[in-house]
Amino acid sequence: MNPVRYEKITAKQVLNPVKTPAMPFEHSINPYRGCQHGCSFCYARAMHAFLGLNGDDTFQTNILMKENAPEALREQLRKAARSRKGLAGIGRVAIGTATDPYQQAEGRAKLTRGCLEALTEYPVPLTITTRSPLILRDLDLLRKLPVYAVNISLNTLNRTTWRNFEPGAPSPAKRLETVRALTDAGIPTGIFMAPMLPYITDGRDELEELIAAAAEHGAQFVMASYLRLSASDVKVWFFETIRRHYPQLVGKYAGLYAASAYAPREYRDPVRRYVDELLERHGLRDMDEEEEAPRPGKRAAAGAAASGRSSGKPLEIAWEPPADSPGGACGGCAEAGAGAAGDGGFTGPAGDSAGRREFADGSGTARRGAGTPGAAQAGATATGTAAEAETLLPLAPDSPPAQLVFSF
Repeated sequence: MNPVRYEKITAKQVLNPVKTPAMPFEHSINPYRGCQHGCSFCYARAMHAFLGLNGDDTFQTNILMKENAPEALREQLRKAARSRKGLAGIGRVAIGTATDPYQQAEGRAKLTRGCLEALTEYPVPLTITTRSPLILRDLDLLRKLPVYAVNISLNTLNRTTWRNFEPGAPSPAKRLETVRALTDAGIPTGIFMAPMLPYITDGRDELEELIAAAAEHGAQFVMASYLRLSASDVKVWFFETIRRHYPQLVGKYAGLYAASAYAPREYRDPVRRYVDELLERHGLRDMDEEEEAPRPGKRAAAGAAASGRSSGKPLEIAWEPPADSPGGACGGCAEAGAGAAGDGGFTGPAGDSAGRREFADGSGTARRGAGTPGAAQAGATATGTAAEAETLLPLAPDSPPAQLVFSF
């Protein structure tokens, strides 16, 4: 893994309109680009490619910090407050749609905290999505704000799975403790159970264990969402992870995601019905993430397909990839998966309109790391111009690595 490089940039705006009508918010805030958590399934890797950077390990080792984020946000809110619609025209704001607002860099930079301070002056309803207990540092501000949800992302309690897919993220135990602390502080908090990974995190026992733990730690809701592979950059990197840790599943994944960014409904629907039954059993609200099609029938149809426990194996779904799909062989599966969906720019649920044009100081000059995802992990580095070098912040010994922000 390459050393982490922090690059300061100046943003013209940080409150970005969300264009997707199905999303449950109208604006997003992302004080950072890139994320040190390094989750292999993160759809925001596509945004790094959109900015002219690689979606490989550059995503987690080249962190762009919008150093003026609090000031830019305050100015946008001030103008909105004076407009004809006032602050009501902003609608709901989601913090952390593209990268984690409480990743390690936030420990020192405090850009997310600065944005929350601006929001206390111009309050609008907001939600925050994070994997980090660092959010507890800002309880004093959260108590003052109209927070309608904090989503703690957690898709497994299995430590091996966590390490394989989220190498820089806090442990599942720490995230559950964070849910409890936020709930006890009166902050509406739940679990963003995403992404559910076919054949890996969607076994009956694993789902029941996670949802039961969510209820035990005071979660008020669970939002379940299956893995989405919507861009070639994300697909290639994710398939590299599958090939490395779960080689026996490469063919199955290539088949599931050959024709769409989503696994087929024939695979997802029985699992989703089982999740519905578990949520009802544990008294948790169901907060759906919008997908490309409506959910299957609700809880009335859930019982028969979801009763009992198993040995922990994934649900047996009667679906097989077509005979002519690339899922029939492991060779070249990553390439086949990468070509199955066009990239065509990032249009995911982040709704973040930020691009190269957003940065006033021009420090986001296009750069690409060398080689394939595998080569990137082996040590390929991104290079910049001499002018950019002045804004790169090497990871100093006193910088906030993961263990200084939270313990695993």
